[in-house]
Amino acid sequence: MKIGTKEEYIELEELERNPEGSPCAGDVNVSVALALQAFSGSHDGIWFELPEIERFIAELETLDEKRNGNAKISSMSPEEFVLEIRSSDALRHMEIEVQLHRYQYSGPKYWPIHLNGGFETQPETIRQLISCFKSLTN
Repeated sequence: MKIGTKEEYIELEELERNPEGSPCAGDVNVSVALALQAFSGSHDGIWFELPEIERFIAELETLDEKRNGNAKISSMSPEEFVLEIRSSDALRHMEIEVQLHRYQYSGPKYWPIHLNGGFETQPETIRQLISCFKSLTN
């Protein structure tokens, strides 16, 4: 699912899910593409724990109802991916802040690559995120 505009967006696609009966059942591996105007990046190995997804959905539902506050989710690997949607002012405008991090392997070195930023979004984005993350729990 792609959320945002042509110039500023986050795109999530499910790649793999741990099956029921296995350790960590329900955990999901997704690919993430992120564009922040002229900067973009992607990562095809972001894992989310099922309880973290369920907690995020509950936060999104509260945010959708009140249009005040925030909802935030992080990947299993610290700082690899962080997504937060929040109200940005008293008029209840919304914004998304996102962080994507991975390593570039070059010779014997690991070079960290970070893409951090954000963009304004419409309140309807909350429902899109709810739908997107609920699809990752089915």
